Amino acid sequence: MFNLAFLFSVIKRAFGVGLLALNYLSYGLMIKLAADPSLSAFERIIYPALIWLIGWVFVIAGIYLAGPELVAKMKDLFLIFKNKIINTKDDKQT
Repeated sequence: MFNLAFLFSVIKRAFGVGLLALNYLSYGLMIKLAADPSLSAFERIIYPALIWLIGWVFVIAGIYLAGPELVAKMKDLFLIFKNKIINTKDDKQT
């Protein structure tokens, strides 16, 4: 039989990771709205600012739902990836 608590935990974490991914996708939408010539200057400032605020809500909710250990693992993987890119660029310059 399925363990209902485990299933709920997995769904909650998956939803949290989805919210974190939505935060990163929101930056593209902010750029698109800021560069849209059909909007007025006021709208080009307000709409991206609102999306930025909503993105922070996604980040906070995503971290809460994904759990601190999953977020720590994602951070470690990002740092490893970043260090590989930085070291690769340093090797090419010398």
